[in-house]
Amino acid sequence: MRLWIGNLPPDTSDDDLRAFVHKYVQVELGIMTHVEVDGKNPGILIEVHGAEYALLAEMQRRLHNVYWKGCQLSAHVMLFSE
Repeated sequence: MRLWIGNLPPDTSDDDLRAFVHKYVQVELGIMTHVEVDGKNPGILIEVHGAEYALLAEMQRRLHNVYWKGCQLSAHVMLFSE
């Protein structure tokens, strides 16, 4: 399973995002796949190895609608594997 975080600041690095997420949830993040949505505020799919739905749902709850670097983030659990 993966977590989608959308409406990211365009200059967000993987390291910045890992540090930001770690402030809210102490988990080890796996592969991050960047997705250009509208050219201004991209999104990212994050693999969380070994995570069960309950953990991802908690991550979604803690990160959804949080403001970071002037952007209101969206977070959603993605139940697909590819």
